[in-house]
Amino acid sequence: MGRVLRWALLLCFISVGLPVLATAPPASAATITRLKSQLAAHPTDTARVRLLAALCYELHDTSPTQALAYGEQAVRLATALPDPPGLLRSLLNLGSCYANLSDAPYALQLQQQALTLARQLHDNDGIVRAYTSIGGVHHERDDTVSALQNYTQALRLAYAKGVRANTRLLLFGNLGNLHSYLRNYPQALLYTRRALNMARTSGDKPGESLYLAHLGTFYYQQGRLNTAEGLLRRAITLAEPLHIPRIEAGHLELLAVVLLLKDQLPEAETLTRRALLLSRQSGYQEGLREGYNIMAEISERRQQYQQALGWEMRFRELNDSLNSLSRLNTLAALQTRYDTKEKESQIRLLTQRGEMQQHRNRELWTVVGALVLGLGGMGVLYTQLRKSRAALATNNAALQHATHELREVAASKDRLYAIVAHDLRGPVTSFVGVTELIEFYLRQGDENGLRRLPALVRQSAQSLNGLLDNLLNWAVSQTGELVSQPEALPVDSLFAEIEELYRTTAQAKQIELSTLAAADLRVWADRNMTRTILRNLVGNALKFTPAGGRIALSARPAPDGAGVLLSVADSGRGMDAGQIATLLSSNASVPALTANRNSRSGTGLGIPLCRAFAERLQGTLSLQSAPGEGTTAYVHLPAPPVS
Repeated sequence: MGRVLRWALLLCFISVGLPVLATAPPASAATITRLKSQLAAHPTDTARVRLLAALCYELHDTSPTQALAYGEQAVRLATALPDPPGLLRSLLNLGSCYANLSDAPYALQLQQQALTLARQLHDNDGIVRAYTSIGGVHHERDDTVSALQNYTQALRLAYAKGVRANTRLLLFGNLGNLHSYLRNYPQALLYTRRALNMARTSGDKPGESLYLAHLGTFYYQQGRLNTAEGLLRRAITLAEPLHIPRIEAGHLELLAVVLLLKDQLPEAETLTRRALLLSRQSGYQEGLREGYNIMAEISERRQQYQQALGWEMRFRELNDSLNSLSRLNTLAALQTRYDTKEKESQIRLLTQRGEMQQHRNRELWTVVGALVLGLGGMGVLYTQLRKSRAALATNNAALQHATHELREVAASKDRLYAIVAHDLRGPVTSFVGVTELIEFYLRQGDENGLRRLPALVRQSAQSLNGLLDNLLNWAVSQTGELVSQPEALPVDSLFAEIEELYRTTAQAKQIELSTLAAADLRVWADRNMTRTILRNLVGNALKFTPAGGRIALSARPAPDGAGVLLSVADSGRGMDAGQIATLLSSNASVPALTANRNSRSGTGLGIPLCRAFAERLQGTLSLQSAPGEGTTAYVHLPAPPVS
């Protein structure tokens, strides 16, 4: 099967198997309408918290941006009442929304808060669900080690008192997905069958249909196409009376792929067209995209190349549209977070002003009462008036200070959006250039040129990934909630990892990349923060070092004997003292775009992020450079404590 069809099969598998973060089949419109009607007529109490959380839960897969509003309201109301059990469910559901919108750091933060609260409440069901959700976020980020660790923690309490059946069902389904992804097929089959049996026992027809399709995918991967076909046909039979178009369309497309592999083209086309009709009627854009891809492969198999090209163009246009929509949804989630914080700040200010006004009014009424008692009260009235004027002046000053802070937050947000819009164009332009190179090499029949393209694509993708990683790390660090987990880290292993990551890029630019560190030299630091520091420093060195240059990573005990000194030295063009002072400045929370911006690439967050992480690790970052003499970055980190 061709590359395009294998990709389509992978996406079909994700759509019909239980996704890592899914908790239920798509909600019906009637269910959502009923919940909204109940919410409109319900007072502000704990039952309203549960209605808001339920709406967030039902919409988090199909309309995550719409679900955010209900989830945020549920969290605020549960906190204000207070309602700890309602807050627990609201945090879990809201975390799933942000995970679906690709805001993994904030999703993990919410799920960690839910886990802490579940432990305080001794809620075993909440603990298992929180661990499962955290594992799901790590799985989507391809951190399978962390995913398996969290799933294992959930598995230890899976049969504890109070854990609901649908929570165990979610856990077993996610474990089946993870082991299938790791090609650990015996374990994948074990957990998937366990989830299927639980769905049958509880009468969960949508779940039974989904897990039958999951088993069909499992046997497809083993090359047992007849078994896969039988399971998928049973899954479709179960799905048809449920009237859930997304599930039925996904099953039909996956069965069409299996039949295509068996060269049964007429039935494969019939099933695919049924899936396209269901997806179109229900607005299921991902189903339409995969249907177009399968139809393109069917037409190509029949040597109907003109029709195949038409289906392929539909697939690409819809795929580009969905990718753009995903990015817009992620930005909308960030906007919602900013707006929520601004509104909370304004509410606090208004509340303070109201309380101060009430206090002042009580004072004035006291003075008026004293005036009625006699002329002697005039002195008291005068004193109270002076106090009132002083309180009013204090209130006005506090309000002006708060207004200034709000304006700074808004300006920082606008600068961050400007940086995102400016710097996403570079990697995207690289991808466009690669497509032009593909067309050129195809016209020229240059196979050697085509073989070089994957490296260019990988380099552009790594650049884009590094850009987004820096932006998300910066956003998390600015909230003040970034947690450092220090441990004893061998410096030579860290250097080896960085050298392996950038070896290809260095070779492509003909730059010599070397490392030097004693085998017994260790630092006391957080692994992820230290990796981020070294990646940014080496990445900067590669950007500004010309071909034929050199970059050297070295480490030695600090001269003061109180830590370890890491250095990254390059033979690039260097910087003057003004540039160094600007890079190390701590006056702005978000770097500003300047006229000199065109001389550099990236967000400008690299060095400020490294400095912030170094300080969080109880260390320092410094730069030594001169024009034409290269640049050396020094990172001073503490040594492990003596046991």
